[in-house]
Amino acid sequence: MFQLFLLTLPIFMLIAIGYFAVRAGWVSESALPSLGSYVIKLALPALLFQSMASRPVEESLNLDYIRAYALGSVVLLLAAFTLSAKLRKASCWESAFQGLGATLGNSAFIGLAVAGELFGSAAAVAVALTMLVDLLILIPLGLVLAELCSGQGGAGKRALELFKRTLTNPLVLAILAGLLVAGLEVRLPDALDQAVGMLGRSAAAVALFVIGGSLVSSSVKGRMADIGQMTVFKLLLHPAAVALAVWVLPGFDPAMQTIAILMAAMPMASVISLLGERYGQAALCAPALVVATGLSFITVNLVLWLLGLAGRLPMSL
Repeated sequence: MFQLFLLTLPIFMLIAIGYFAVRAGWVSESALPSLGSYVIKLALPALLFQSMASRPVEESLNLDYIRAYALGSVVLLLAAFTLSAKLRKASCWESAFQGLGATLGNSAFIGLAVAGELFGSAAAVAVALTMLVDLLILIPLGLVLAELCSGQGGAGKRALELFKRTLTNPLVLAILAGLLVAGLEVRLPDALDQAVGMLGRSAAAVALFVIGGSLVSSSVKGRMADIGQMTVFKLLLHPAAVALAVWVLPGFDPAMQTIAILMAAMPMASVISLLGERYGQAALCAPALVVATGLSFITVNLVLWLLGLAGRLPMSL
């Protein structure tokens, strides 16, 4: 258990460094959006591209992983939506964001750092596949549920528009480009490959710093019941749902099975706050993100400990 604690400690230390650097004024809070854009539009796409391009397509496009992660996540999204809308009588949009908050994990930042320490380059492939599920399935499903529940027309049309925009996302384009290069068996020039690699290696550290800095201006006052529901679903029930999906579906690579559960154990992705602001749910999403990120230091280590007991972690741990 102590080894697992030491594994995750540097990751959360980087988050803490980001928090205190912004809090002390060493880095302006206004710089965080630019740093975040650098990660999302340059560093992380470079990492995902290189990871997908450097291995056979059949290994990168792991449909078993997608099926297990999507099944567990969709079931939990629907459960969170139903609990909020039917039992707690919340609004349609709040219920939709309870579902999205329960399933959109911080795979690209914290997940990549944790799984990368254990499973190396396979973690970046898992991040790419997880993001495809998030962008192409979970976000459209959550928004369509809200519109159908509220009786708004044109939900299908808006979902199609969202899907089209998603296909132009730098992350999705990088994944597709990497698969194309792998499929054509193209070898990048050494200088270009090294430049892409240097760019990609900066993603995790900068991303964790941005997460910490973004927590400075967030407040957790009020709505503790709503925040508690989203946090429990995301940190505890999401990994349990994905683990159940891994168990009931046909078996596949044990390392990828374990990474799927780990990705589900991550706190909410920062995109939940951006989406919440756009759809009038910022008062729920922003504080839930703060609480879940703080508690994830405990819950991620708990999940790692349970995976260790199950014999699913590398023997060196």
